[in-house]
Amino acid sequence: MNWKRILIGKWSWKRPFISLVSIYALLLLASCTLADRILFAPPATSYTRSHPNLDFLKTPKNESIAFVHLPAEAGMPTILYSHGNTEDLAHSSQLYEELHTRGLGVFAYDYPGYGLSTGTPNEDSCQRAIQSSWNHLTKIGISTSSIIITGRSVGSGPSVWLASNQKPSALILISPFRSAFTTAIPTPFPLFPGDRFPNHKRIKTINSPLLIIHGENDGVIPFRHGQKLFDASPATTKEFLKIPGAGHNDLFHVASKEIFTKIAEFALKETLSD
Repeated sequence: MNWKRILIGKWSWKRPFISLVSIYALLLLASCTLADRILFAPPATSYTRSHPNLDFLKTPKNESIAFVHLPAEAGMPTILYSHGNTEDLAHSSQLYEELHTRGLGVFAYDYPGYGLSTGTPNEDSCQRAIQSSWNHLTKIGISTSSIIITGRSVGSGPSVWLASNQKPSALILISPFRSAFTTAIPTPFPLFPGDRFPNHKRIKTINSPLLIIHGENDGVIPFRHGQKLFDASPATTKEFLKIPGAGHNDLFHVASKEIFTKIAEFALKETLSD
């Protein structure tokens, strides 16, 4: 009995082509139906309504967005912060407090479906959330020339989108990606339609001063993503802080003092130069 033929079937030159097409079709189906579930992974909520400085705002779709606002000292800029994927706004409390002790204001919000924010996380809802946050800051009297859009990891997506539609004082990206699909499948360009957060395209339209911070040993969003974004930026003022020995989740553990000092210096310099 020819078990090889039974298990594999009759060989033909069409077989590899059919297999590749079948694999691509399955991946295409997954990209269309599961992309948002893979891209967004809300953790269990780590805070309650009694969290210090917690408040809520509404988006045009009536999503309730949780936020924390630590006001800046007189004349100092405000960081509009978009956090990473598997965290909510309370996980970065130490970051906010460290920046706030340096005189900077911090406005951090939760994406829809994260923390106490209502709704479902996807590209559109995250963009509504950050746009509503921007609108809130300007409504309470904070000048756009003193707002520094800052995003970490998946937060680079809404941050780059907002910076491409507004005129912030500056843009800071921490461990950013070129796009969602080129992170999941490391190719020079997306293999499937419907890519999320195409930062590599949008950053080409942003002239605001740019600071990128990336760990050289990042195994989640490889270092080359930050480098590609830096190279594609048309900003006349741009800086790249490379952190040797740092990965994705230990970035601040490896070089917290260096990172906070750079952010504060960059933020103050760009705000005063406006």
